[in-house]
Amino acid sequence: MSKESAKQFLQEAVKNMSLRDKFTDVRTPKEFLDIAQTLGYSFTTEELEIIVKEASQGVETRRPTGIWPWLRTIPWI
Repeated sequence: MSKESAKQFLQEAVKNMSLRDKFTDVRTPKEFLDIAQTLGYSFTTEELEIIVKEASQGVETRRPTGIWPWLRTIPWI
């Protein structure tokens, strides 16, 4: 498992709506990770959170489009 895999996943998900669509019915972090693993990614929720925080540093305005609203629909807690 690695932060690099999480970073690669996010970079690809930004550009690939069909990748994001695979997670539409996800209801738990475990489901999210299981699907990501079947797609060849290997990271923990903690590693994903670290990468998301790094990518969000200094961001003051949130756009209603893109990957971030999609990630916020996953019930991480």
